[in-house]
Parts: sequence; structure tokens; C-alpha cells
Amino acid sequence: MESLLREQLPEIVSNGTFGKNLKYLSFDLDKDHVGQDQYMSTVLFGTVTTSDESKHRVVIKLKLRDEKMRIQFQIDFQFHNEIAMYERIIPFFFECHRSMAGVGNLPTLARFLYGRNKCGEFFEKDLIVLENINPLGFRLCEDRLFIDYNHLVIALQALAKFHGLSYTAKNKDPDRFQEIITDIRDTQFDVDGQWIFKNNALSRFGKRGVDQLLKRSGDLYRNNEHLRRFNVLIGDGDNSLRRALVPREPFSVLCHGDFNRNNVAFRYDEAGLPVDVLLFDFGTPRYGSPALDLSFFFYMNTTQNLRESRWDDLLNVYCLTLAESVASSVRVPNRAELDSEMATFAYYGFAHASFFLPYQLESNIVDNEGMDDEETLEWFLQQGGDIGSGLVADIVQHIVDMEYTNL
Repeated sequence: MESLLREQLPEIVSNGTFGKNLKYLSFDLDKDHVGQDQYMSTVLFGTVTTSDESKHRVVIKLKLRDEKMRIQFQIDFQFHNEIAMYERIIPFFFECHRSMAGVGNLPTLARFLYGRNKCGEFFEKDLIVLENINPLGFRLCEDRLFIDYNHLVIALQALAKFHGLSYTAKNKDPDRFQEIITDIRDTQFDVDGQWIFKNNALSRFGKRGVDQLLKRSGDLYRNNEHLRRFNVLIGDGDNSLRRALVPREPFSVLCHGDFNRNNVAFRYDEAGLPVDVLLFDFGTPRYGSPALDLSFFFYMNTTQNLRESRWDDLLNVYCLTLAESVASSVRVPNRAELDSEMATFAYYGFAHASFFLPYQLESNIVDNEGMDDEETLEWFLQQGGDIGSGLVADIVQHIVDMEYTNL
């Protein structure tokens, strides 16, 4: 923190980030918002005051100091990706979008101010500076676990607009599109080809849900063909995930990669209804099926009852907004084609929700620093207790009922 104040911010200001010929005066930390719902970085909220007496509300992301976590979750790659998204990829997408007639509005994104990612011995000085969106009226949804239908709809509309940028860019300048997405670094697997959790973790996360489903509804599901196929998928969990991540044309897009309630902010009207959504945290984008984002978002943010009652409505919202966000000449998936994408790639959403959703049930997270890979895995398998197991079983049940096992 002292180095940030003494060296980084004065340099950032003098480089013109907040305007020409300005000098740094001070940074006032907003301690009430430090670390707000962030898992992969340290987040500081505060105000930078410059020599013209202007005050700039900012969010500063710093790398985790824990070396094990920094390596495990490939934080260096995440910083690389986010900076690449804001500096090169998103501006290219917006340029393509604005050149097309008859398209919908652009998605609302956080304004990028500065990024540095030198890594190695200099990692403590690496940072990303964004405009603080709270003064603009945006805030995280107050619901901690699941969000209601109104929030889901407006979030899906924002996601559809974001995916529409890829379809427009692929149509407008396919060579440049393919060139620019190669700058994205893979954050799912390490240099040895291992997933972020070792020791056959995906199989064990999946088994937690299957066992609970059979315990409560064995007569209905024990001989179900799609449960058998799901067991095959989780039996070779890491390779199944690798297959889900392979882009297949013509419908692959640059996915957000972590489209979840903690990475979207809402603006509300006087009645308390969400009227706009802002997307942020682009550290884990990847090129692949739009179902990667959709399945993760659905399985992390919807209850079993809502999935059973409004699934078609939600997918229709996405499809309609997607079609409206691109020119008529741009090919996007229709509802039947989207259903096929979901049937093939929804495993991605399960793979991540199977450990992340139970984890979020815990209000007091125990520090697991010092645990080895097996101890860490066992710790995750215990998160959320019986309720967590039930939520994972709900997702397995939905995948089986919807026959989303075509991977």
C-alpha cells in the first residue's frame, strides 16, 4: 500500500491517466468497500485527488500476496487478460459494432484507466485501475446467493449484447478477430495441463451431487440414461472440461468466462427495479460456446424452482436480445441452435458451480493456507454441508432432466 501511494499513483497521474499536465496530490482509501465480493485479487476503493483539485473515484485491483493462490489461479494471466480486453479487444469490438447500421445499444462496461502487469519479482506493483461505478448509480445485487427473475432478465440482456459484439466483429473483420483473440491466456489449466484443482476433483465434485440425487430420488434416476452419461462425463472430469472448452463454429464467441452476480452491477429505478447492468472483471475470458457463460450464470444464480418454471423464458430473452444486438446480415444462433449449444456445453457451468456454489454458502470462510492439494479438495467438498450437497444435486438433476449430456 505504501509503495502504491509513494510510486505508482503519482506516476499514473503524471502519465495523463486523469488529464494532461496534472500532478498527484493524494489518495483517500474508502475502507468500507475494500475486498467487496472479490476472490482473485485485493481490491481498494478510494479517491485520487489531482493538482487541479479534481477528485477521481477509482477501484484499484492488486495481485494476491499469497504465492500459492497466485500460481494456482494464474493471477498473472488474469491480469494480462483483463488489460488486453480493455486496451485492445473491447475497443476493436466497439469499433466494429459502431460501423454497422441497425444494431442495438452497446453493453455498459466499467471504464478502464490504467493497467500494469510486469509479474515476477515486480508483481507487488502490478495493478489495474478502473473508474468506481458506485457514484454512477451501479451496485451489486443485495441477494447473496440467488437472484430474482427481474435481475436475471436484465443480466441476460447485457450478456447477449456482449456476445453480439463477437458475432459482429467476426462478420466485419474475421481475420482481425481471430488474430486479436489469440492474445487471451488460458486460466483453466496450468502449464502441466492440470486443472485448477488436482486429484480428480471434478469427478469428486460431481459425485457429491449424484450421490445426493440418488439418495433423495433414487427410484426416478438410478436407471436414467442421461444420469449414466453424466457419470461418464464426470468420470473423466478434466478431459470432459477440455472438450467443453474447444471452440466449435459457427457460434463460438469471446465469453466473459466468469459471468456471475459478483461480476455484474445493477442500476435501479425509483421502484427498486433493475434498469441497467454494467459488466466488469474480465480476467478469465475465453473463446468458446455462448453456453459456457450461460450455463455458469444459470447454475450459479438460479434456484431449482426458477429453473423449472422459467428456463424457456430466460433462454428466449437471451435469444431475442442477441438477434436485436446485431445487424440482420450477421448470423447468430436461434433458439433451437442455442438449445443444442446448451445440451453440449452446459457441463462447463456445472464444473464450476459444483464447488463455487457450496463455497458461497459459508459466511465464515476458514483460512485454508498451508493445506496440500488433497486437504484443499476435501475442504471444498465439505463446504455448505448438506445444503451445499443438495444444491449440487439440483444442478445434476436439471442437467439430466434437460438431457444436457451431449458433450
